[in-house]
Amino acid sequence: MNTYRSCHSIEGELFFNHLNKIGYCCMLTPNGGQPVLYENYTGELIDWDEFFKKRDEHIELMKRGSSLPACSDCLWIKNANWDKREREFRYILLNVWVKCNLFCIYCSNHKDKNVINNTKEYNLIPVIKDMLEKKIITKNTKIDIAGGEATLDRNFNELLSLLIDNGVKDININTNATIFSESIKKGIEKGVVSVISSIDSGTPKKFEFIKRKNLWNTVWQNIKEYSSGINSKIFNNSVRTKFIIIPNVNNSKKEILKFILKSKKANVSGVILNIDLHWLRQNFDDKKTMLEIIELTKYFIKISNLFDIDWQIWAHIEDLIKRYNIIESCSPIDINFIFDKNKPQKTISDYFFKLVISKFYF
Repeated sequence: MNTYRSCHSIEGELFFNHLNKIGYCCMLTPNGGQPVLYENYTGELIDWDEFFKKRDEHIELMKRGSSLPACSDCLWIKNANWDKREREFRYILLNVWVKCNLFCIYCSNHKDKNVINNTKEYNLIPVIKDMLEKKIITKNTKIDIAGGEATLDRNFNELLSLLIDNGVKDININTNATIFSESIKKGIEKGVVSVISSIDSGTPKKFEFIKRKNLWNTVWQNIKEYSSGINSKIFNNSVRTKFIIIPNVNNSKKEILKFILKSKKANVSGVILNIDLHWLRQNFDDKKTMLEIIELTKYFIKISNLFDIDWQIWAHIEDLIKRYNIIESCSPIDINFIFDKNKPQKTISDYFFKLVISKFYF
């Protein structure tokens, strides 16, 4: 191992962007974020010698105390002992689809019509086959599939089968769960596929407002069906629901509470909290709302612990807290609570609250 300045994305990750770009990551920073390695990409085979040469040049740049312009304000770059880099990606995000049957109010694909009009969707199968043959993707590579709604793509089932048949054992599908997929269910039952579905609400009314369609019951029915295939003995085998905080829309304890209770009732294996990235990128100086989101994060953790459901706080909220500590350094926020999985001892009032809620909800 060598100690130098870098980040986990540059060291072993790849991001196929829905804007026909390829980069290292999907993090957003005030300076733009998301370093781009290739533009106008439409599925052609990649010269991997050129790619890894370029990656090494970027790492050498950071070793000298500099960085790519898009990375200059990123809080994830740090001095650390990095593993020797091999031609094998630890993580790949496939996010090339823009078509979707929902119209989420925070989605950039719908906010900016140029995205849908100008993005050229392409078949990933040839480049994935090439990466498997060259052992750039191996059984140790974690694959994230996102969108748009990837299950709408005509090549989705073939892509999923290709990965599974080649021994990839950690494949996560981000799906809105409006359409049930037998391929996903079979992957869950095999223990190689996990699912994340972003619900972003605790009530049908708020769901319809955010998603622009009244499919609340359909979504939860499909999530429950996916959850029935979970084998708790298999690490990668999970179905999780996600709540994206959208300031001035769903940032309330009521929505979070009902979301967690609904998730518990659907037997999901965990819940996730994130934040509207576009709001975050444009409002780093909105201290009041940032503090409210931090308090909602604490509440999310408290309720999840109370009802014994596993939780995860995504990196963008950690990024928010870190930036608040920079902006308001005289009163720093302790970010350790977002990592601490040790459940605090429940009080009598906690048990009473759980009893009352359970009686009326379950």
